[in-house]
Amino acid sequence: MTLHTGDTVPAFTALQDSGSAYQPVPGRWRALFFFPKTATTHCQMQARRYQQVHAEFQRLGVDIVGINGDPRQDQLAFRDLCVLGYPLLDDGRQTLSTLFGVLSEPWPGEDIRRPRRCTFLLDADNVIVQSWLDVDPALDAQTVLEAVHALRA
Repeated sequence: MTLHTGDTVPAFTALQDSGSAYQPVPGRWRALFFFPKTATTHCQMQARRYQQVHAEFQRLGVDIVGINGDPRQDQLAFRDLCVLGYPLLDDGRQTLSTLFGVLSEPWPGEDIRRPRRCTFLLDADNVIVQSWLDVDPALDAQTVLEAVHALRA
């Protein structure tokens, strides 16, 4: 099953990088961004750009959630390096990447598949209202923020 714009995302369970279970806040929208690897400059840029506009997303009632399959200790180092104020979800079992249909082929020299850089905007009813399947890490946060402004106007 691959999810598309207009689909309702089924309830899922995932651990945050903090080690606690992720619980979406009822009544709020969510921007879920998948990124392939914590130890790359493009992923760090994307995460930092989301952090730069985090307060604006919050003001608009949208929670930001990063999703990645790297080990928790790598996610914690990534959080500290990028100084993030939003959760990162552990997708080491690739449950979410599979559900959203964003897994790529293994990178050269690796055996595991990683998520492609994709972003999904969900409304308060867990319906995907917009998706971006080939994301520019430098522009993703601003693109999604502009979409939220347009959709919530």
